[in-house]
Amino acid sequence: MYDWNTAKVPNWRGTRSVAVVDETLRDGLQNATAIDPSLEQKLDLIRWMERIGVDVVSLGLPAASPRAVEEAAAMAGAVREEKLNMRPTAAARTVARDVAAVAECQQRAGIEIEVYAFIGSSPIRHYTESWDRDFLTRHIREATEVARKHQVPFCLVTEDTTRARPEVLEEMFKCALDGGASRLCLCDTVGHATPDGVARLVKFTHDLLVATGHEDVGLDWHAHNDRGLALQTALWASELGVDRVHGTAMGIGERVGNVAIEVLLLNLGLLGSKRAAVESDLRQYCERAVEALAIPHIPDTHPLFGRGAARDEGPDSGHDERPSPPPPQPPVRLPMLAPMQMRVNGDLRNLAIDPGRTLLEVLRYDLDLFGTKQGCDKGDCGACTVHVDGRPILSCLSLALDAQGREVHTVEALPGATDLHPLLDAFDRTGAAQCGFCTPGFLMTAWALLGDNPAPSRDEIREAISGNLCRCTGYKSIVDAIDLAAKMMRGDEPRMLGLPGRENMPGPIDDPKLGRPKNNPAAKT
Repeated sequence: MYDWNTAKVPNWRGTRSVAVVDETLRDGLQNATAIDPSLEQKLDLIRWMERIGVDVVSLGLPAASPRAVEEAAAMAGAVREEKLNMRPTAAARTVARDVAAVAECQQRAGIEIEVYAFIGSSPIRHYTESWDRDFLTRHIREATEVARKHQVPFCLVTEDTTRARPEVLEEMFKCALDGGASRLCLCDTVGHATPDGVARLVKFTHDLLVATGHEDVGLDWHAHNDRGLALQTALWASELGVDRVHGTAMGIGERVGNVAIEVLLLNLGLLGSKRAAVESDLRQYCERAVEALAIPHIPDTHPLFGRGAARDEGPDSGHDERPSPPPPQPPVRLPMLAPMQMRVNGDLRNLAIDPGRTLLEVLRYDLDLFGTKQGCDKGDCGACTVHVDGRPILSCLSLALDAQGREVHTVEALPGATDLHPLLDAFDRTGAAQCGFCTPGFLMTAWALLGDNPAPSRDEIREAISGNLCRCTGYKSIVDAIDLAAKMMRGDEPRMLGLPGRENMPGPIDDPKLGRPKNNPAAKT
């Protein structure tokens, strides 16, 4: 047999050895259904990462909160004390304060922590945020200065690299390299790249490093799976000379997810770029991740451990081909249900619920109101904001029974279609959403603000939305949208500018004999 897979490919580093970065405790926590595990569970996952062959672990985003700093420092300290054979990293926006938070973790833990500082590089982000090149290079310079001052290794993460213009990337890369960056991370943030695109981007970056005398600078590849190509592009990047590739447990992450790290490790072992993976350890890691992140189960379609992944090893394999009997099932214990009644978006709802369920769970999973998002599940992100008796609350922290007899409004209550609510109009007009996950929470917070204060200042808007987090667009366009919506509601700006009105909507079917509107001339043709 001739194996075309073993044919040599151009690899400018001269070696096929590659390190694997586990982003489960960073990107994985941005999954819509995952929860933030306890510190003990995170430490357990890190120990399993060591066992399956992970080389680098992301400890999250320390600047997010004081608790994030404490946990990142504790995890890095465990890596040092337990002499784990992996390097800790931490994420940061490319701003001085975030890099300083990583430096604080490094000082507390007594071990070097690489900072992965991210900033948008594609034209769509720059257009949405009104960023120019001076803005980008200024922030990169400030971040690298702080990293150099505190002796924190610096990696520039250019979000959406695979859709960024070469001249912009060149300027950003040179600015980071001049500031002492030891790594560059190429990101396929929206799963856009093909293998050919990976090859061109890696070659472009390699040529730039050679031309600037920085051949020793490391190179990462971080891919998402929007087109189903994340694993392929990661493997191709590793073959082309990228020395670190990123993944998460079972590929969990924002939108459709990232590279499944257990599948990545298995394939790198088969390619000879890593030591051979032990499948039983990979399964154990996935099962620990399922438990820690409160994911229902390993996906049925998982190529290694899903229901359809059982492999027929043939009659000579020595395995008993008869199916094993199913394990005994524990006795079914029906939960105690409590009756409750509340009015949701104007409709009276009678329910019987478990007393321990949150209002968020009841709205999403009992009433199918999916506009209310399940984000952090701990009151940090604001994506679950709803109104109860006219006041905004975090539904992930509120028991459903607390809404007994009360008036609840979700984002679905905002008028649409022919009478579009000014907030929806303004968010669309200003480009205040990218992935849209956080948008319902911002809308509900802004709706409450404008109900109390029809003419808020921009500082009052910023204060009102300070409990809502956006991971994509930043906040300028969101503030612009709320400011514009306030003007529309006061009559200072026109509503539904350039949008179709009622004249383009079909009339009601109010003639039972004809089955068509009485007064709609178009219906009579």
